[in-house]
Amino acid sequence: MASNQAISSAPKPLATMTKLSPFIAIYEPAKGAASSATSGDPRLILVASWMDARDLHIAKYITRYQALYPTSNILLIKFNLKHIVWQSECIKAIQPAVSYLRSQVDSGYLSESPAQPEMLVHIFSNGGVASTKALFEDYEKKTGAVFPLHTTVYDSCPGLYSYWGAYNASMAGVPKGIWRWIMAPVIHALDMYLWLMAVALKRPYNLIINANWHNNPAKTRQTNRAYIYGKADDMVEWRHVELHADQAAANGYVVRKESFEGGTHVAHVRADEGRYWRIVRETWEMATTGALKN
Repeated sequence: MASNQAISSAPKPLATMTKLSPFIAIYEPAKGAASSATSGDPRLILVASWMDARDLHIAKYITRYQALYPTSNILLIKFNLKHIVWQSECIKAIQPAVSYLRSQVDSGYLSESPAQPEMLVHIFSNGGVASTKALFEDYEKKTGAVFPLHTTVYDSCPGLYSYWGAYNASMAGVPKGIWRWIMAPVIHALDMYLWLMAVALKRPYNLIINANWHNNPAKTRQTNRAYIYGKADDMVEWRHVELHADQAAANGYVVRKESFEGGTHVAHVRADEGRYWRIVRETWEMATTGALKN
């Protein structure tokens, strides 16, 4: 298994991937690699990163996936703050990913209606929840078919609104120094608007709309899913994750809940790397062996 440290010293952490846009990249192994059908690897691994994630940090997951599943294609979707503020920007950002997925189905590499999952989806934080919701929705709009059956790992998500959780998440990607002084009042203003809509007026808001989409079996088709979360997360409340998991189970999804002691936001792998990747492997294996238990 490749070390996560190897990618850290590279001048371009995602150098093994081909950029389709500033927010979308793909990795396709050499054509001589064994087919996924015989290796048991996912045909495609979709990684939906957290908001304003740095390439250096994303690459650690990409590198590990390349080692775990050497014959799998990998599709990366990035997410940033403007995709929250302007929904149209999020939809625009995922277009190359939709086109790539359609090409994989049209070529026959992926099935439109597979008997068992060909895709492993790894979603990080509410940014990943938002980008995949937009992806699933736009894919269905353009093809007339629901996004294909898959299995999913939810890391540090989904979360519902909380003032400081939203503030901490938004500020996480802001560089230290003067930019934090500039952006802090802007983020507070956005946060107060969200509080007004979500708490005072009890209006539907993006976080809950996106979370509900992922718990709608008619829109999000999954054999099984795993939730990875921790009580030390200061951006996504662990109770919100467990609530979503319980609602998923009530809606018929096969659910696995994995709480990491001391695990912080999108950094649970640091708390116990071996356990983290074992959960990922077992989630995929459960989907493809049919050993599904609720």
